[in-house]
Amino acid sequence: MQLINPVFLNKWNHEYSILSLVAYPKKRLLFAGTQDSKILVFNLYTYNLIKTIQLGQSLETNISSSVLYLTSSEDENYLFSASADSLVRVWSIGNENVSNGSSVTIQDLATIYSITDIGDIFSLRYLDSLDTLVLGCQDASLLYLDKTIERIKNKNSATLETDWNKLPHRRYDKFFDSKGPTGTSNPTSMESLSTSITSATNCIIEIPAENIIKYAHNGFIYSICKLDSNSNRLLNELHIHDTNISDKSSVSKLYKNCEHIITGGGDGLSKIWMFYRGLNGNIKLQLQHEGMDNKDCVLSQAIEFPFLYCGLIDGYIKIWDLNTKQLISALATNEKSDIISISVYKDHIFAINESGITLFHDNMTWFWNPNQGKVFTSDIMEQNKSNNSYYKSMNLLTGGDDGSLTIWNLDDCLHENPYGPGIHQPSCNPMHTTPSGCSMSWTHYQPAKLDTEDMIRTLKELVAFKTVSQFKDTSQLLASRRCAVHIQQLCVNMGAEKTQLIPTEDGKNPLVFAHFKSNSVCKEAKEEKRKKIIWYGHYDVISAGDPDLWKTAPFELTCEDGYMKGRGVSDNKGPIVAAIYSVATLFQQNNLANDVYFLIEGNEETGSQGLKMACEKLQSLIGDEVDWILLSNSTWIDRKHPCMNYGLRGVINAKITVTSDEPNRHSGVDGGVHVEPAADLIYVISKLRNENNLISIPNFYDSLKPLSSVEQDRMKQILEIADFEKNVTLSEIVTRWTKPSLSITTLEMSGPGNITVIPKSASIGVSIRLVPEQSMDSVKENFVKFLEDSFKSLNSPNHLKIYIVNEADAWLGDPTNHAYSIISKEIENTWNIEPLFVREGGSIPCIRTLEKLFKAPAVQIPCGQSTDNAHLDNENLRIKNFTQMAKILSSILNKL
Repeated sequence: MQLINPVFLNKWNHEYSILSLVAYPKKRLLFAGTQDSKILVFNLYTYNLIKTIQLGQSLETNISSSVLYLTSSEDENYLFSASADSLVRVWSIGNENVSNGSSVTIQDLATIYSITDIGDIFSLRYLDSLDTLVLGCQDASLLYLDKTIERIKNKNSATLETDWNKLPHRRYDKFFDSKGPTGTSNPTSMESLSTSITSATNCIIEIPAENIIKYAHNGFIYSICKLDSNSNRLLNELHIHDTNISDKSSVSKLYKNCEHIITGGGDGLSKIWMFYRGLNGNIKLQLQHEGMDNKDCVLSQAIEFPFLYCGLIDGYIKIWDLNTKQLISALATNEKSDIISISVYKDHIFAINESGITLFHDNMTWFWNPNQGKVFTSDIMEQNKSNNSYYKSMNLLTGGDDGSLTIWNLDDCLHENPYGPGIHQPSCNPMHTTPSGCSMSWTHYQPAKLDTEDMIRTLKELVAFKTVSQFKDTSQLLASRRCAVHIQQLCVNMGAEKTQLIPTEDGKNPLVFAHFKSNSVCKEAKEEKRKKIIWYGHYDVISAGDPDLWKTAPFELTCEDGYMKGRGVSDNKGPIVAAIYSVATLFQQNNLANDVYFLIEGNEETGSQGLKMACEKLQSLIGDEVDWILLSNSTWIDRKHPCMNYGLRGVINAKITVTSDEPNRHSGVDGGVHVEPAADLIYVISKLRNENNLISIPNFYDSLKPLSSVEQDRMKQILEIADFEKNVTLSEIVTRWTKPSLSITTLEMSGPGNITVIPKSASIGVSIRLVPEQSMDSVKENFVKFLEDSFKSLNSPNHLKIYIVNEADAWLGDPTNHAYSIISKEIENTWNIEPLFVREGGSIPCIRTLEKLFKAPAVQIPCGQSTDNAHLDNENLRIKNFTQMAKILSSILNKL
């Protein structure tokens, strides 16, 4: 991928540094704050400077009122400026049409001050829905003024001041205004300073002492980020779910009209604060989270939900997931200077330091120097192209210490939409109550339509997220977490009472939890005990591999000839969508007789690491006595016959390495002189099998039982009925499904790989498949001890290391239980053919973990065909299988 340089549009020049800027795209205006206490106003139609506003002294150059920060109201009717003189000024912005180059009316409305000395005001935000202004200051305090505009409009209010001497620069100072050795004092500020507050309409407002949070950080508060309304509601919902409050509905109503900010300080912390209107109508402040520790000073922040981007000293950027409060990635610019400004648009990260602008996107980095000296401030502005409201143009604004203000067009350097073709960043709609009245949610409740078009559209959105869990680069991590949020939103949209993203260990992909509460109005459902059903799935996928082997784009869902094609359609995003739609359909018909809990993880393809820990956190939400665990994580054994799976082998994957203290050596120089690691390794591995090809691990076969006659008959029937692509014998099926095995899978050597080089280290991968009668822990213990004893017998100076890559218990369900009986009958009714009861040779790590944790039996319902190519190129899923799966689930969920 190659960067197309941003297109230079215009540059304005000023004599002093540009310290702050804010764009008004709807009014086509740009405001810039300067070091010499001015606010410059530019017309974005004509690119002309149309007004200059002087702050503080106007007779000579003045830097005591340098404009350090500018922010706006959402409707663009108000401008707020923060200055080095510890004052905030409020301005009204007129609605004149400036397209013809005319000026705009700007009125000085108020000056806001603190009764305490707060130093410079580094950050400023206006919370529109609460009419509250928030200040971050040099003295580490956080201040807020509620009813800001209301106070200004009510000029006769007792809260307004008329004594100008209360302003910081006019207050008596014990040090500077005291009498010196001469017995006389210096002229007071009132006598020596002229004021800019001359407007007859201007008033001054003191921030109440109770609205000052001292030491909100242990350092300067450099940054305040404001969340948009949709993100506010999501964080609010998460906070309610994370608390132990019993009456969550009343708390939800109380917090319904709230806003969140995130402050970043010199102490390295990013803190989440919630402002909300109390029962008495007053604005209240609550610190919700203070555990995001960046370890270095936070100079700048940007939010593209659900991610917080923190610009730190020495060129570092840290990215946090606001759902789970986990640090998920860290980036660094080539130039180790402070990130003084950061802007983000659709995963394009523009980091500003004194050397220039660094763009991070899709695991690549680009740099360009705007030739503005040191860049102090930046912002991204989206505006309509000309008068066309459909086409948007993205511009980057930068201000430098050389007095230049530059605008760049980014349209050509923004790469493909990271959310996939036709998909936008997941957004949340206003809070709404579901028809059952049981949920106050952060997204808009939408009726589920169990039809092909809707389901395919949703699956298209999920496939577009490149959720490859093996890769730990920033792009994949962001995509996986966006996918998790998207699934969470989908569940809430369709009526889930509770949804939550559960963090997993070591910052791995989160677990999506969603609860659809039973709401059936039928008499029978009310009289019976309602069941608890867990549906397990995973949103992570295997890498697409070589894209040239694919006939279609792997992460763009393509539908042709009755099949959907794309990575994850079969494993496992397709079955997830079918399950969610089936449950939502019943729920929205007021016909969901049982509670259904979705557990959708993001680490299945890497061994379900962290799943157990995450599920343990959910036990209080799910409660005891889970009845059934359902999943669809495999395929039929052919293309024609639907199946039910009741058994899987377990697995122990290990990497055995032998290393030498010597470096790589040449066989012609050192051959035969030293004991070679590869020879040791081959000897040890050779001992794993005897001359009869039996596995030599002690007690390996002791617990095995002969196959029952019932299972033998079942497998004979499968052999007769199934249409296998290759000739398969009964012995092969029995061995593949019910016998343990040991395979040598990989071989690695250090060094260049030349045939004449003796490697310093050698590694072999071993994959052991287990059957349900075997204890995974016992086999693993005996395996490790056997290898260690074999190596010890060599008396070698080399070193043996055994690393267990991943492991999973074998699983054997009961194909005669109630669930299998109900589901098999429904499969037969839907497909007009009796399903085959099969076992498989593969492994799914999560099944026994979930069974043990929730003390419930699992049932595996394969969705696709044997030709789905899961884990291979050209993965596909027949649309008929996709929709039939949803119908089957809709029919059986109330019968279990």
